[in-house]
Amino acid sequence: MDKKEIVRLQEAERKRIAEELHDTTIQDLVCLSQQLELIFMYMEQDLTRAKLETVAARQQVKGIIGEMREIVYSLRPMMIDNIGWYILFERLREKLLRSNPNLQLFFDIDMVDCSDGVTAVSIYRIVREACQNAIKHSDAVCIVVSVKNSEELIKISIRDDGAGIDTEKNYYQNHFGLKFMSERVDALSGTMCIVSNASGTRIEIELPAESGVCQ
Repeated sequence: MDKKEIVRLQEAERKRIAEELHDTTIQDLVCLSQQLELIFMYMEQDLTRAKLETVAARQQVKGIIGEMREIVYSLRPMMIDNIGWYILFERLREKLLRSNPNLQLFFDIDMVDCSDGVTAVSIYRIVREACQNAIKHSDAVCIVVSVKNSEELIKISIRDDGAGIDTEKNYYQNHFGLKFMSERVDALSGTMCIVSNASGTRIEIELPAESGVCQ
């Protein structure tokens, strides 16, 4: 990959983070600022109401802290180094299920090499992006993910039962998430195939395997 391609990937990642911050944390901070103004007003007019608003503001601060932690993890999933590969995916699964309690989500994850600091993080981000896309854009109720590591290849499969993708169009151009995944796969010298119809979507990815496994 040349330097121009690397810069393009970095800019795409910055754009994604900026959109995530704008849609979540910044909006929450605006609401918190308005709530603090209310508290200041109620302190002189209605002390009981001011206390109630303070409790609500405290809960909002906790929510913002949680969102910021998620964004930090998305920049570099530090948990890979701190708590391990399997728990990283278990936490992703728990997060998705908290937001989508009716979702059926199944992970079958092998160990992969974490030594280069790129492959493992990229696989995690690809899986996360694929799951989020299936939930958000295709209304999937069942998602099955596998990451299988052989001596030569890492095979990633993400299947869902959602509405499917219109393969007659340039879906990489129309779906930022798919484009993000495709660029990640290309950066790792891998291949990605998408099969989609009214019954759902299957994404198959193959990456060159590195020696060793994540501890």
